[in-house]
Amino acid sequence: MISRETVQIGRQPLAAMAVAMSVSGAVLTGCGGSDDTPSPRQTDEAAIRKVLNQLQQASVAGDGNRICTQIFTPKLANSVTKSARSGSCAKEVRKNVFSPTTRLAVQDINVSNAANATAVIKEASNKHTSTIFFVRQSGRWRIRSIQPA
Repeated sequence: MISRETVQIGRQPLAAMAVAMSVSGAVLTGCGGSDDTPSPRQTDEAAIRKVLNQLQQASVAGDGNRICTQIFTPKLANSVTKSARSGSCAKEVRKNVFSPTTRLAVQDINVSNAANATAVIKEASNKHTSTIFFVRQSGRWRIRSIQPA
């Protein structure tokens, strides 16, 4: 599990994090550090952060279709479609999930097993906290539900 520190999802913070990781990796290597191969948990956490980054990018772009077809599980997308007044997952998500100005901060990621994980996020603009539930499908992490905290 990652510490309670907040890591913002977005281009600049991710780029800064990549630089910091490269520098720390070089320091560890220079000091006779151990194997640099990430653990399965670290790999899963990085993949979940990538999905959250994709969610934020699609939200900013107003791309409800991408969220429904590539980020949500088919079951979640179908559920949204069935409950939407418009009858469209993409329209409902574009209108109600996140606004184009949303910035997500990851507060915690917990990979409970090889197929399930959760992430606690906070929206910077309104301070709303949500828990996002992930499931691995066909080797990829996808969002199976979002629950306001």
